[in-house]
Amino acid sequence: MTTAVNGGRHRTRGVTGLLRSYGPLAAAAIAFVVMAAFVEPLPRIQRTVAAAPTEQELGDVGTGSLDNPTGSTVPGQVAAPTRVGARPRGSAPPGATPCTDRARQVPGDPYSPPCYAFSGNNGGTTSRGVSSNDIIVTARQLEGPSAAEIFASISGESVDNSEENVKDTIQAIADYFNTHFQMYGRKMRIEYFNGEGNGASELLGGGKEKALADAIRAAKEKGAFADISGLTIPYADALARNKVVNIGAPYPSRKWFVDHRPYAWSLFPDGTNVVEAHSSWITSRLVGRPVEFSGPEFIGRPRKYAVVAPENAEYQESVNAYIAKVAGAGFNIALNMKYKLDINTMPNQASNIIAQLKDAGITSILCGCDPVMLAIGLTPKANEQNYQPEWITAGLAFVEQDIVSQLIDKTQWQHSFGIAYNAESEPQGRSFPHAAYKTMRPNDEPAFGVEEVYYQFYMLAIGIQMAGPNLTPESFEQGMFAYPGGSGPRGGWGFGPGDYTPMDDFREIWWDPNRISPQNNKPGAWVQLNNGARYRKGTVPHEGAPFFKAG
Repeated sequence: MTTAVNGGRHRTRGVTGLLRSYGPLAAAAIAFVVMAAFVEPLPRIQRTVAAAPTEQELGDVGTGSLDNPTGSTVPGQVAAPTRVGARPRGSAPPGATPCTDRARQVPGDPYSPPCYAFSGNNGGTTSRGVSSNDIIVTARQLEGPSAAEIFASISGESVDNSEENVKDTIQAIADYFNTHFQMYGRKMRIEYFNGEGNGASELLGGGKEKALADAIRAAKEKGAFADISGLTIPYADALARNKVVNIGAPYPSRKWFVDHRPYAWSLFPDGTNVVEAHSSWITSRLVGRPVEFSGPEFIGRPRKYAVVAPENAEYQESVNAYIAKVAGAGFNIALNMKYKLDINTMPNQASNIIAQLKDAGITSILCGCDPVMLAIGLTPKANEQNYQPEWITAGLAFVEQDIVSQLIDKTQWQHSFGIAYNAESEPQGRSFPHAAYKTMRPNDEPAFGVEEVYYQFYMLAIGIQMAGPNLTPESFEQGMFAYPGGSGPRGGWGFGPGDYTPMDDFREIWWDPNRISPQNNKPGAWVQLNNGARYRKGTVPHEGAPFFKAG
């Protein structure tokens, strides 16, 4: 493994390579640690279900319970629906029994599955990548500019992604789930490998042959049960075809996940949910009402909408479905502006897009945009052309995180509002992921981006615990369907037939460039309406909302 110094920052293929799968999508998204690590296989741990961290250690986030998993106390907030599967929600898997000392596996954790006790033989080899001791989980590393470097370049901040710190972070989070969740005598063992694929090409829908070669290597050479780096659709597709459980495909349709069951899962909501939720929300809140939140030149005019989104076929499938949905509700999208996920050409692409939007008299931009395009392309070019529309967000690609939106031009972004799937951003240094890290390494600090490592592993750990000792891709799926759900910093979680992503509900937000963010104590924060009341499609009131007036 070689290390070079670039602009004073260390660049190590092994340390930063995996995150390159995200490309522009995650460049400003803090998520780089998930893909940014190179660690040796984790040391063998004597399997016991360790005592959970105290609620003080975990913080005071989330109020859910197993009986009321969303913790809903706010008017308009919608509880997670009952999931239908082979087992009732919250039921113990075969071979396990409910704990007698506590209801949750990790008390105080809003996403914790029920606590299960287990003793005896776990069945040994139940599936490829599963032995009596280990569950093999692969992570692919790719070449290319790292998201950590891009984030540092845009923000001007120093980002710690040193090899040692990232290694410690990945290992600590893996150890946390291995010791605090019920693994039935096994542990997750991470196997890293250098892939042949190209993350940027795969984000554009290409690179399928090399993605397939990498998936075959994960399945055949490494013997993976699961892969946590399925962060492009071509690679996730190839992993599923090779019967490897994978987590990360960004925003393909619900049908795509059903077609790839029981293998493909993602922290990102599926594209169908985004289309249904946002079209329902905008129909309730904005249709038939004049412009309220733009610069002065558009105030009071009838709204004229345009969509701006990447040109990828999978994303444009969702855009086309969205256009059809809103047309059925009685209003039209005047322009569908597409752009290429290519950082080098984003400023030039943005200049052309903004010119067309302004010439067409677009008052309101429905932005399915990644944060890099917004930060270095669309918003500065809008300033150059003296154009101040409404920016209507769907909370995609981590834009709803304060620390990400702080990178976007505040003159433009002060006109931004919409919906978000995540709850309020967790305070840096006081998050559940940070607390989990500190339970394993109390004298150290995690790498920047520990939150994305934690929640990526969390989905995998839920499925393993809920599956029971007979772990297979099929029992993993049934275990996910039996998970009773929860609500916390990443929104309301739940799974079920046809639902392979955790977040189905959303809140309403608007951007205040002057408010101090609770995430990092810097100016610029999302403000949520109605104390963060959460909705599903069709439940939003048919009335205007007090954006830019009240929290």
